[in-house]
Formats: sequence, C-alpha cells, structure tokens
Amino acid sequence: MIMRWRMLAICSAENRQVVESAIMEWSLEVSWCSTLQEARPGLLRGKHVLVLCEAELPDGTYQDVMRVLKRKLDQVRVIVLSPSENCYNQAIEMGAFDVISSPCSRTDVQWIIMQAVQGHPATTNGSRKGRPPGSHSSFAFA
Repeated sequence: MIMRWRMLAICSAENRQVVESAIMEWSLEVSWCSTLQEARPGLLRGKHVLVLCEAELPDGTYQDVMRVLKRKLDQVRVIVLSPSENCYNQAIEMGAFDVISSPCSRTDVQWIIMQAVQGHPATTNGSRKGRPPGSHSSFAFA
C-alpha cells in the first residue's frame, strides 16, 4: 500500500514560498493555513502526518498546536519554524519532531521533512528517529 503523505502548514507568506519551493517536486498533499483557527479543523481531523507551523501565529503559538495534537503526537510529526533558538528545547520536550530557524531555508525544510517522513511510524514500524545525539538544530549557535 502506498502511503499518502499529507502535511498541514501553518505559516507566514514568506515561509510558505520557501516551503512550496522545497517540496514542489514531491508527492505531498499540503493544506495551507495562516492562523490556528483556520488550522484547527484539520488538526482535529487527524488526516495529516506532518504539521509545519510557525512558533508565533496571529492567534496562538506552536504550543497551542501541540496541545490540540497531544493525543496524536505518536502519529503526527510536528516541525516548528522559529526565529529564536530559545524555543528549541521546549518544542522538543513537548513532542515536536524538530525546529527550523525562521525565515527558513529550502535545504533545511527539505532535510527535516525527509527525516520526519523516513522516521514516521507508518514507514518504520513505530521507531522514532529525531536528530542524532549531539547534533544541532538549523540554528547557527555562536
């Protein structure tokens, strides 16, 4: 059976252009939203295997997204886009798959989405593969 990959993206117009460019050749069905309110029905339906969201939304935060998904985090990979490295540890502790610095780059988006799909329970018998121990996020640490 072929897995139909669906992603819900809650992001700014700037990041949307980069994400669209990064995935345009992939067979990934994307639902685009710009607010938590727009995204809530899709989050509750649970048909998406990936959720990509900005750390700060016009009407909430990635934490609100994580709370909506809390019972589904074993089935959904959440990727957070953040302009600040400060949210990395908290996002991972809350169950996010990874955090990408924002504005995001095409290569970061491609790499993290590929890792999320390859590590998804539907393709790995439930084993979760995040970043290897000791690796860093896409943030440039000084």
